[in-house]
Amino acid sequence: MITVPAYVHSLIKPAVENWFVRQCQDPSCRMFVFYRPTDGVSLSEFHISATRPGSEWEYVTAEAVRTDLTIVQVQRWVYSLSRSLHLLPVEMEFAA
Repeated sequence: MITVPAYVHSLIKPAVENWFVRQCQDPSCRMFVFYRPTDGVSLSEFHISATRPGSEWEYVTAEAVRTDLTIVQVQRWVYSLSRSLHLLPVEMEFAA
């Protein structure tokens, strides 16, 4: 059984890894963190890009991702911002 922090980190990690590759390819591009809220059944997702990926995606913050941070620092930053987001599916059981 997974804990809530581990689950949220598992959502954030792929988005941050993809961001890092794209940011290295274009260091001057300002990118923002988006998330797709859960509907209670489907999983949430995070995405980091210059533009909103679709109408169902919401900004996590209006602040651009800082390019002077490491991957781990960006993961921690996004995690700290995610505490008030609607991420947890109803059907999933979490460890205490």
